[in-house]
Amino acid sequence: MQVKTIQQVYDWTVLFHTQMAANFHSVKDLLDEHNQMLVEYYLNYEKKLAEDLVGFKAITEINTLDTYCYEYFADNPELITFSDISTDQQIDETAIQVYLSTQHKKVIDLYEYLVSRAEIQDTIEKLERLLELEHQGLKQMMQSANRHRDM
Repeated sequence: MQVKTIQQVYDWTVLFHTQMAANFHSVKDLLDEHNQMLVEYYLNYEKKLAEDLVGFKAITEINTLDTYCYEYFADNPELITFSDISTDQQIDETAIQVYLSTQHKKVIDLYEYLVSRAEIQDTIEKLERLLELEHQGLKQMMQSANRHRDM
C-alpha cells in the first residue's frame, strides 16, 4: 500500500487496526489460557478502533495534509509493512504489551506529526480527536492488561 493522501492515511490506520486484530487472532492458539483471554480482548478492541475510525474520513485542508502525509510515509517507509508479533520468542504478557505499545506508538507519532502541521482549526480538531482515540485506545488496552495480570 502506498500512502500519499490524508484519505489513504485513514485507510492505512483502519488497515493497521484490522491487521493488529488478525495478528492477535493468529497467535491466540499458541498461548496459555490466561494470555488467550488477554489477546482476545486486544483482538476485539482493535476491531472496535478500526470501526471507530471509519467515521472520521471527512476532513478539510486536503491538499496541504496530503503533502505532509506523503512526506511522512516517504521518511518512514517501514510503516507500510505491518510487523507481526514474533513467534520466535516466548509470547507472554510482557511480549504482548511491548508489541502492542510499539505498534500503536507508530500511529500516535503519525497523528502527532499531522496535528503539528495542520493549519485550519477544524482540521486540527479532527486530527486531535483521532489522536485522542489512539491514545485512549492504547491506554485502555494497557490498563486492562495490568488488571488481567493481577488476576
